[in-house]
Amino acid sequence: MRVKITAISDLLKNKLTNKGLSRKEAQILADEYLEGELQGKYSHGLAAFPSIYRKIKKNRDRAKLIKKTNSLIIIDANNDFGAIVGREIVEELIKMAKKEGIAVALIKNMTTWLRPGTVAKTIADKGFIGIVINTGGRPKVAPPGGYEPVIGTNPIAVSIPTEKQPILADMATAKKAWGEVRLAEKLGKELPKNTFYDKEGNFTSDPKSAFSVTSFGDYKGFSLGLLIEIICGSLIGMPMGSNNPNRGAMILTINPNIINKQGFKKSNSELIKNIKQSKKLKNTEEILIPGERALRKREDNIKTGYLEINDNLWKEINSL
Repeated sequence: MRVKITAISDLLKNKLTNKGLSRKEAQILADEYLEGELQGKYSHGLAAFPSIYRKIKKNRDRAKLIKKTNSLIIIDANNDFGAIVGREIVEELIKMAKKEGIAVALIKNMTTWLRPGTVAKTIADKGFIGIVINTGGRPKVAPPGGYEPVIGTNPIAVSIPTEKQPILADMATAKKAWGEVRLAEKLGKELPKNTFYDKEGNFTSDPKSAFSVTSFGDYKGFSLGLLIEIICGSLIGMPMGSNNPNRGAMILTINPNIINKQGFKKSNSELIKNIKQSKKLKNTEEILIPGERALRKREDNIKTGYLEINDNLWKEINSL
């Protein structure tokens, strides 16, 4: 069904404030789920909202500061939302990076944020480089040569300013995020081929049979996922490869003005221009930059003012 974007936003915020979130917190979370839908990332959009909503406690604990130096913040999220904790410390990280050139936040015991790219882009919009990684919760990714899940889907996002829109790479280190399983099961669809294993180690397209997922790029993607598991795991005292649903994260903020104040954004824009003007393969209309497709999808949806929402999903959200 066709639903006004403003109506979706208002509904999500009302549901969240009824659960005890402040208006600011509700806005952050509502934006997080709505953005996924606007960008066409449906596994990380409204379909993910009901499950996280049901887990919200009315009297939830708040994050607490463990340590702070001139360039480092360590936070125990106390089971609070990564999206809220991450967004709330971005301004502080930027202040620190302005002075020190670099600032890092390490977060432990957070619940999921849908896309680390949201935080990374917020940093890049301020003119800084944002690199955000986090563990993906319970193990879902199988190692090359095996099919037992041993690490999380462990996403990474990097956002870099240009003279126009930032470059934004935001992706799981799994071939497909586990949200694809939840979405396929909810909508009665099949999973992509040669991506998910069942409990016998055979590839499956049935979301109900999914046991684990492969890495993107075989051992290269697994290597990256393993490094994220460690940086956001043992480094900050979080269990690794376990069934603990909580996650660890790192937000790295780099101030490019410390080194190249005048030419950084301009050089990046020139590189993008050269890439887009490079020779194309047959049947390729345009070379796209990371994040560009999702941005265009978002802009198109904003122009219409409406989103197409699955009828059953919309009823489910309304009934929460």
